[in-house]
Amino acid sequence: MPKRKREPKESKLVHDQFSLSLKLETTDKNNPNVDVDDFLTTAEKWLRALKTFAKEQGQNVTWEIVDLKKASALIQVQPVKVKTGKPAPALVRKWEEGLIKIEQTGRPASKFTPEALSALREFVFSVPARTKVSIGNGLPAERHPITATTQRRVEQAASQFPAQSTGEYVSQGSVRGRLAVLDSWDPDERSFRLQLPLAPNKPVKCTYRDASLSTELGEGFDGMVEITGQLRYKPGQPWPYTADVEHIRVLPRTPKVNLRDLVGLLTLPKDQDSTAYVRGLRDAE
Repeated sequence: MPKRKREPKESKLVHDQFSLSLKLETTDKNNPNVDVDDFLTTAEKWLRALKTFAKEQGQNVTWEIVDLKKASALIQVQPVKVKTGKPAPALVRKWEEGLIKIEQTGRPASKFTPEALSALREFVFSVPARTKVSIGNGLPAERHPITATTQRRVEQAASQFPAQSTGEYVSQGSVRGRLAVLDSWDPDERSFRLQLPLAPNKPVKCTYRDASLSTELGEGFDGMVEITGQLRYKPGQPWPYTADVEHIRVLPRTPKVNLRDLVGLLTLPKDQDSTAYVRGLRDAE
């Protein structure tokens, strides 16, 4: 019987030096398995924090899974540059160094912008009940748990930044508008412009990385769509000026309700015709 090849130890894998890891462990002795909703929710906020950090560093990368283990609810990812397809170890190093400084001092790290620190804060405060969450790189010995001290230090660091409302800020959300212009099909910078109904002279520049969204762009061109993703706002402006799009929903080009069907639904006040009624609404009488 041929000998089975031994798998390399986790600490010896080549990708360890380029990767970051998230591990969840339950503290409930009666139920050793991690709840799937807890894992996916925590992983989503962890990944959002990584993506925000990378974007604020000006790094156009994708995050690839290099290790995934069910037994310990461990996921390991590495940033890969979109243009070259090569790992971005410098980004991993900056993230790690920044986390260490924040946890040790409670002060913002130089590489963490307010947006990146806000995403980190959201992640560390999402630890599920009766669950131990650890983060680090590919080396098991270098993973450290998210504790009350970690949360306190991150909170202290975030509080030292001025309120985001006084400057540009980023928010996860949705906005609707007319898909007016397809700027670029370049794989490194796919973009289009969204014309907002209430601010047609201020189009939103939208970028996206998921090539599959091109189907929705084709269907929705010159029509109304709803985009969802990271929306960036300027101070004092109610509408975003750029968006990192994650999802596109094409809206119907014709209304589902015929205007004729609305006739008769509203009963006018006695002794008042429709013209007088509309004027009264206009003049707030």
